[in-house]
Amino acid sequence: MDRSQKQIKLNNKNTRALLLTCSSLLINSSQSSAATTNDAIDTNRPSFMFSPIVLPKGSLQVENGTLYQGLRPGWAVDLPETQLRLGLGHTTELSAFVPNEVIERAQGQRISGATNISEIGIKQQLRKDPGRFNASVIAGITVPTAHRSLINSGLQATFRLPYSYAVNDRWSICGMQSLVLITRGETLQWQPDALVCRNIGSKASAFMEYAGFFTEHKYPVNLLHFGGVYKVTRHQQVDTRFGVGLNQSAPSVFAGLGYSFRIDDLF
Repeated sequence: MDRSQKQIKLNNKNTRALLLTCSSLLINSSQSSAATTNDAIDTNRPSFMFSPIVLPKGSLQVENGTLYQGLRPGWAVDLPETQLRLGLGHTTELSAFVPNEVIERAQGQRISGATNISEIGIKQQLRKDPGRFNASVIAGITVPTAHRSLINSGLQATFRLPYSYAVNDRWSICGMQSLVLITRGETLQWQPDALVCRNIGSKASAFMEYAGFFTEHKYPVNLLHFGGVYKVTRHQQVDTRFGVGLNQSAPSVFAGLGYSFRIDDLF
């Protein structure tokens, strides 16, 4: 067996191991109390961290936004950054990103096209205590449908573990640990995330976040991120975000706006 055959066998083994781990956590997760339609909208945006809260059964949530990035050198704009989330059961949710249009200008060239239909995934809530601690596990795959200059080829497996802890009525400490197999399972990417959030009254909140992207054989990307949300109604939310890169391989600056809404009792 030559080196390339060994590498393919190892990559397939890594992909299967990650998917089996995700499946085991989803199947064996403990039952927990569920969110209800009386709860206010809770989104995955605008932070890099996903919400640990599963949508109520029969609820559809549409999360949208736009993002500008200052590259080194150049710039990029992407929209509509739409993620669809559907509550399947009391503690289970299906989610998917729709194709995202990216316009990028870097090194004198302009590239535009649709990104992946990425991270079609299942979220299982592991624990929900509205007063203190929430956690869930997300397992998914990325389907490559984009322009080849914008993506890595092949299916990508993802595993995410978001969690939050309410220190008191105003302050929360949150985070997410993610593992992503990219480039057809050849490369492992670790995405650590840490976030501090403060409620401002009953409808608004602000956060400060660190997000890292550590990929085998590549320079890491480190970001410092700030943002806020305002719940216009119980079912609607607007958000804003901005941030800076902490090293040369990260975008120099980025900023964006978003709007999300939820529809309940579909089934």
